[in-house]
Amino acid sequence: MSPAANLDEQPSSTTATLNYSNPPVDGSYGFVSGYASPITGKRESNVTENPVTVKINNIRTATTPINLDSAGFEVLHAPSVFSQDISNFTSDAKIEADYYPEIRSLLLAATGAKEAVIFEHTIRRNTPGETELDESKRQPVGRVHVDHTTKGTHDRVRLHCPDRAEDLLSRRVQLINVWRPIQHPASDHPLACAVYRTIDPATDLIPTLLDNPPPMPKGELYSVKYNPKHEWYYAKDMQVDEVMLIKIFDSEGLKEGSDVAVMAAHTAFDDPATPVDAPKRQSIEVRCLLFH
Repeated sequence: MSPAANLDEQPSSTTATLNYSNPPVDGSYGFVSGYASPITGKRESNVTENPVTVKINNIRTATTPINLDSAGFEVLHAPSVFSQDISNFTSDAKIEADYYPEIRSLLLAATGAKEAVIFEHTIRRNTPGETELDESKRQPVGRVHVDHTTKGTHDRVRLHCPDRAEDLLSRRVQLINVWRPIQHPASDHPLACAVYRTIDPATDLIPTLLDNPPPMPKGELYSVKYNPKHEWYYAKDMQVDEVMLIKIFDSEGLKEGSDVAVMAAHTAFDDPATPVDAPKRQSIEVRCLLFH
């Protein structure tokens, strides 16, 4: 974990409202549309929102280890040559050609995996008043979630590595998101992650079908039900030379007796301690399958 520049001045926590979910009242399977309604500007879903005010600890002042295996997430100091020029982020082709190799090398070193397959990235910019109708203007996701279920991860392996899928799935498989602020620190709408051991997979996770518009594949994610035992962390004022690794899936954690974190529920949140004149959040997240 990267240290804060002025650790003594860092608050140990903040308090904010996180948007959890309630499962469908009729007991049906969770569903969220990949299409925003032209009337509401929102995606239709049978999973309803449940805002809850919680304490969110500052990872920079943590006294216990916070890393991928213990918690499901980790903050690393990771300077990027590519990120020094903000104009680089205006070209998807340039991101894939020049930024992906940086992220691939970082993940292989951080996890010890033998192979990394990056399958997509998303740039998000907090633009007040913008709706979800314009997919090119992706906003921070203010709902507690996990991007893929176990099934959803396996589907991704079969989609992106069809000729080797069964062999790869017989190994340790991880799906990890690499999140980085762009241009300036992410004081506005930072990311919060919940420590995996504080989540009860049997009661807190709501499998939710995601009906993406073509050409994106349909998927399955976890919405998350509130549990007062959840322990939350964020990195205050995360810098552009830092990345947050967010584990979406790890087959090692599913083994009997394993103490390895399987995933990290996460969400963007509106931190009331953020200065009103802080620049609006810009970020990039890269999603990667890792095979050991």
